[in-house]
Amino acid sequence: MRHWKPEYLRAFAEEHCPQKLFGMAVNMVQDLGMQYVALNIRIQIATQTPHLFLYSNYPQEWIERYQRDDLYKQDSAANASHGSTMPVLWTDDLYREAPQFRKAACQSGLRHGWTQSLHDQQHNESQISVARSTRSISITELYRKAGNVQWLSHKLHEVISAHHLAALCPPQPKMSERELEVLKWSAAGKTAADVACILSLSQSTVNFHIRSVITKTNAANKAAAIAIAVMRGWI
Repeated sequence: MRHWKPEYLRAFAEEHCPQKLFGMAVNMVQDLGMQYVALNIRIQIATQTPHLFLYSNYPQEWIERYQRDDLYKQDSAANASHGSTMPVLWTDDLYREAPQFRKAACQSGLRHGWTQSLHDQQHNESQISVARSTRSISITELYRKAGNVQWLSHKLHEVISAHHLAALCPPQPKMSERELEVLKWSAAGKTAADVACILSLSQSTVNFHIRSVITKTNAANKAAAIAIAVMRGWI
């Protein structure tokens, strides 16, 4: 990949420690001519409110203010990127409805940059932003470097989201093959009567397995148990 030496790419691809990986990403972004990089990860876990994690080499004063004053509500690039995977270039026009946010960010050295996002199959989201204090970013430069940044974000997302998911989610409870079958068909929209017919079981046996799955997943009901199993990749 252009801009980076093969040994850097190999080391980055093989690293699995979140802190070390992000430190390498900082160096690689700086090799692209940027000063700063931030990764916001939003992790969705069934039946829980989203969990947010920030990795950044932004000025500490800005990080504290951003979190303390809920400035994400005014962050036009983050809001635009939430609904698209295309890179969003920071411009005065983008922040025309949040000029004070733009002014404060520029004063912290975050003047020129862009934000881009990715979403995985479990509905987790990462937003990566790169920035520098001087020299505006042309569309040509954006298109030339956005692919590199997106590649970085995929690896960062893979490693860092897995790290936090392991800490947030209990291990998969031990389930029998029959319980998993019942759960799979239930997730496909089949009723207990349908599942009983498909698996050649009595409806009472199917309901027994459903109650067992609800207990093992610590869910409130069948729908919640299905959501947990799907979100965590058990079925």
